[in-house]
Amino acid sequence: MNRFKRLYIAAFSLGAALVAFNAVYFGVTSFAAELEKESQGKSSEKEDGMTVMDQLNSAKGKSQTGKHNFPATAYEYAKMVEPDLGVPPRIDLGEGVEVLTYVDGVPARGRFDRGDCDNPTQLGSDCISGSSLQRFEGRTADGEPLPDVVWVSFGRHDGSGGGSVQMIGYHKETGATAFFESSDRIRPWTHSDPETHRLLGVMPWIDEPEEFNKAFRVPGTVQCVLCHQNEPFIHSSYVDAAKMPGTDEPVIPEIVARNRNMKFDLPYYVIGGEEWDMRTIHIEGNGCLNCHRIGMNTLELYLGNDVAAWHPNDHMPPNDPGSLAEDFQELMDCWTNGPENTPGCDWVVPPAGDALGRVVGDDYPYIESFNTPGNIFGGGKYFGMSKEDFIDATRSKGLTEEEISEMIEFIESGADKPDDAS
Repeated sequence: MNRFKRLYIAAFSLGAALVAFNAVYFGVTSFAAELEKESQGKSSEKEDGMTVMDQLNSAKGKSQTGKHNFPATAYEYAKMVEPDLGVPPRIDLGEGVEVLTYVDGVPARGRFDRGDCDNPTQLGSDCISGSSLQRFEGRTADGEPLPDVVWVSFGRHDGSGGGSVQMIGYHKETGATAFFESSDRIRPWTHSDPETHRLLGVMPWIDEPEEFNKAFRVPGTVQCVLCHQNEPFIHSSYVDAAKMPGTDEPVIPEIVARNRNMKFDLPYYVIGGEEWDMRTIHIEGNGCLNCHRIGMNTLELYLGNDVAAWHPNDHMPPNDPGSLAEDFQELMDCWTNGPENTPGCDWVVPPAGDALGRVVGDDYPYIESFNTPGNIFGGGKYFGMSKEDFIDATRSKGLTEEEISEMIEFIESGADKPDDAS
């Protein structure tokens, strides 16, 4: 498979996106992430000329404004979130709980077509065993417990000893959240066990700032809430196959509504991403919203898979799947037509710190195009970029003019993926 096809497939299928935890991945495209990560590990001081981050912010243009308050490096971000969330955890992938891949009800190891496994990832890629999840109670730098803080790490195996590692920290009372994403070059610290197919290794920690900055990066212009819309943690049959030892409780925490008061319950905001689009739709009395918000953009991703798509009426509510089909259709109608054209349906933002959750209108200052139907990652065949910006971005990644021309031809052909992308 030639280089441009690998790049395009990574972009199209979200590559190492955290799409969190079913992740995500971690933003609009792995292509955008690949561009952005080159700015990680550098100081916060602005350098002369146009940086890769500046180019990305410009290229994101239509789909995302590029507004954020993140520092340049992961270490600086760790210090920034410490007053709210303590320090990020030390990640030893071997100590995590394996995300089991099931085929015909039996745990299986290796790589399988998504249609052959029982719990496929909703990113649309093959089923690959060997990933792992870990849950940590928050800690201060001195080791004191922070019981209201939870961290989750996800070691996503790509099947060959590499992949990506993500961390999410969340304060259950204030809603403060932090997202850390690794680069896709984690092989200096990871490997695959040939017998178990597990992704293993120890990731650098904040006691080695330079190594930590090589391993991890900050979100920057890529809005994690593209997929992590209703809360920090995304659940699916794939990631929820990882259970806390000795229990049937998923490793990924279930953020449960206490009274479902829109003003106070289910707080959520991203430290550094205070200017991100945090809106979800709300219909008072809708049964689907009794326990949680729903990110309709994320739902479109789940519904959009040609193979093994996830439909809410097949799974929700857990005790009686399909019984809220009318409520779900009500949400879909509002999403399709827009709250502004749907009486009784509103855009709302969650409570955040001392700010109450509330209804917002057209004057909401952080509106992004991903929060519209059919626009999952913020727009267009060039992933939210103009054609010219997309070409400039590919040149900045070292593609030849021939490769760029071939890539443009492929994108404009409307094909689903290259013929040899298997």
